[in-house]
Amino acid sequence: MNIEKDILRSVGALAVRQIQRRIREGRVEPQTRKSGRTLYSRGALFRSIRYRTEGDAVILTAGDASVPYARIHHEGGIIHPRNAKYLAIPLTPKAKLSRPRDYPAPTFIAKGMIFEKTDGKPIPIYALKKQVEIPARPYMFLDNHDKTMIRSAVVSQIQRWVKEGRDVT
Repeated sequence: MNIEKDILRSVGALAVRQIQRRIREGRVEPQTRKSGRTLYSRGALFRSIRYRTEGDAVILTAGDASVPYARIHHEGGIIHPRNAKYLAIPLTPKAKLSRPRDYPAPTFIAKGMIFEKTDGKPIPIYALKKQVEIPARPYMFLDNHDKTMIRSAVVSQIQRWVKEGRDVT
């Protein structure tokens, strides 16, 4: 068993856990929700945070084909529509479930919004925007507390191996 690889795997697992904890506890700034957790809606970004080892390094990553927005949430940036004139921003839970063209009720466009036709007052369901600026919400980092905790865990692991008589050189 390679002790160096074991230590790197431990560091990677602890780093991922600390980054996920920061998201889970809502300690990502700037906050986007008055209640709930920033960067955690369905948990796809949270679950995409991983590590791998390369040589004597631990590489932390977030995002994959199903989470292409991981980078822009970390670094910030401007989103433009690709295949349409406007971005449609869902305003209701029901609107989040479908694209505007697939919305399950009759709709109409007015004043930069898509409304659901109703018997009474129309309900705004999407805001139409030429672009949207996403503020940077850095989450892929280790703060001093994280580094101290990881360092202590590695020292404890080495001390345990020495007590067990393993060769740690």
